Amino acid sequence: QPDQPEEDVAAMAAAAGVTRAEFDRAYWPPRFAYDIGELSAQTFWQDIAGRLGRSFTRPQVAELVRLDVASWSHLCEGTVQLIHDLRSAGQRLAVLSNMPREQAEVVATMPVARHFEHLLFSCDFKAGKPDAGCFSQALDRLASPADEVIFLDDRENNVSAAIAMGIRGIRFTSAEQARTALAGIFGSDGPLPAEPVTGRSAPGGSRGRPD
Repeated sequence: QPDQPEEDVAAMAAAAGVTRAEFDRAYWPPRFAYDIGELSAQTFWQDIAGRLGRSFTRPQVAELVRLDVASWSHLCEGTVQLIHDLRSAGQRLAVLSNMPREQAEVVATMPVARHFEHLLFSCDFKAGKPDAGCFSQALDRLASPADEVIFLDDRENNVSAAIAMGIRGIRFTSAEQARTALAGIFGSDGPLPAEPVTGRSAPGGSRGRPD
């Protein structure tokens, strides 16, 4: 799911020993550097600690990493079903996501990951969305012309950056909206069914996020 559940963020704030508002202010400024591998997990969390006027022990960092990864690991059932339907229809799929090494390793082990030909992460590229360098590396890995790629993302700035590279972009707001938008591109005789094939989550689905 695009956003971390409130209870997961509250758990990280509690583990850090600060209020939710204090945690939010410290968490986001160094996040992109962590996502693209400029910061390790240890340096990311000590950066946050410094912003909070604290220091974290290694066990605290390990727990914060665990909670952080868990907060981004909830899957939307409708999105998993859409992925399953697209793959069953013969579509080539890839993930392009901003995430650090610890998160990427977990995502790669999820059952849903088997539906993707490529798992492309900012921590490997040393560049992240919406930077053009991230999209250029992704296109190189896909070995596909930009105009043959459809990019879905919940952030408008990422979609706009993809479109500027010649990629067809769709702003993702829900699985149902994305299914309709893709059906519009593929046409009425296209491979994507208008409704979920099974009406339930595909194997590997759980609760309600790739970035």
